[in-house]
Amino acid sequence: MLALQMNNVDWVEAELEINDGATTAQFYGSSVRMDVASVMDELVTWATSTFIPTFLWAWEKDTSTGGAILTLSATGNFTLEATNTDAQTGYGLNSGVKASASSHTFDSAAAGTWAPVSGVSVKANLRVLLSGDACGDGAVRPGVPGLAHYRPTVEAIGTALDAARLANVLGDASNPRRASICQQHTASWIEVAVGEVARNPAGAKHYRFRLEVSGEAV
Repeated sequence: MLALQMNNVDWVEAELEINDGATTAQFYGSSVRMDVASVMDELVTWATSTFIPTFLWAWEKDTSTGGAILTLSATGNFTLEATNTDAQTGYGLNSGVKASASSHTFDSAAAGTWAPVSGVSVKANLRVLLSGDACGDGAVRPGVPGLAHYRPTVEAIGTALDAARLANVLGDASNPRRASICQQHTASWIEVAVGEVARNPAGAKHYRFRLEVSGEAV
């Protein structure tokens, strides 16, 4: 799954209210522009320190849109409410309070998410050593404007639905286009800036996507 920072959600304004039966509190993102994966990481840390249960989150592909639907779970029951438009759009939650339960699957794909049928492949996420007088040779030296950055290869196979979803989220992404990409084999995320996106046929009903990305560059 790829999660882009979007222009149509202000995460500082997006209010998510949780009640575990003993405490009611509201969560807000730490920055106006964030990708939803980073927001969910902050939410889990905040909720676990604020309430009695321990929280975690997960995602799954939304087969109707090509995005990703989120799930928030805990070791105890809790209610959940996205109280304003930013929260409802960002998380993919309808208005109204979700009844007390230990797990809540959100109602629609979260803002900025892309989950193609193949998953998103990340290869060679290794530091690139630049050359020349300003390269820094693996590290940025004091007074030298060089940068040894990451330049992984990011590819995916998807359907026409996935192509439409990617075009939609890229069209309203923040500038520069910052994103987090899930590496399922390590259960971790990498943060990148997204450049050009190439799409080529990969059979009668599928496309191959190649994303130009760079890490630690912006």
